[in-house]
Amino acid sequence: MSSTSGNVRANELYPTPDNVVDALLAQLVLNPSDKFLEPCRGTDAIYNKVALPAAQKSWAELDRGVNYLTTEFEQHDVIITNPPFSLTCEFLAKSLNELAPNGTLAYLQRVNFLGSKIRIPFWAEIGFPQKMPIIIPRPRFVGGGSDSCEYSWFIWDNGNRFPNIPQGFSHIISADTVKTKKVNKVA
Repeated sequence: MSSTSGNVRANELYPTPDNVVDALLAQLVLNPSDKFLEPCRGTDAIYNKVALPAAQKSWAELDRGVNYLTTEFEQHDVIITNPPFSLTCEFLAKSLNELAPNGTLAYLQRVNFLGSKIRIPFWAEIGFPQKMPIIIPRPRFVGGGSDSCEYSWFIWDNGNRFPNIPQGFSHIISADTVKTKKVNKVA
């Protein structure tokens, strides 16, 4: 959903920008035996970039006939996705149950997802993510425009597959062009 207009695209399909995926995956350290799951495969922005053999990768995608919320998956070592905003709680709860004990989970989400009164019991039950790198600059999802709020990767990193991302809030710089202000030099 656009945070500026409130309009929602069909099936909440907002493909994850390549630069946002690349910035995260550049920090990911996979084990050769890891099993990967993407609950919202969408346009393959994440799935195709995870460097594991196809036999070690699983996915769900409503538009491809696999509903994540109604399909059972075994435990996976790594789960990464950009879920539908309106179903994030349901997706997160299911993913945390399908995450191996030493697994790593990363969900792309608005930072303000942490701040709703209605989600206080949810956060009390599952706990906050251990790592939350805020994406700089803001992602550009549809039509090249940016949203009006900040986004972060919400990361539960029990397997320490993101060793260079610090605990708590931090930043992750995407390869998107950052606009800088020109400074006038005074002679």
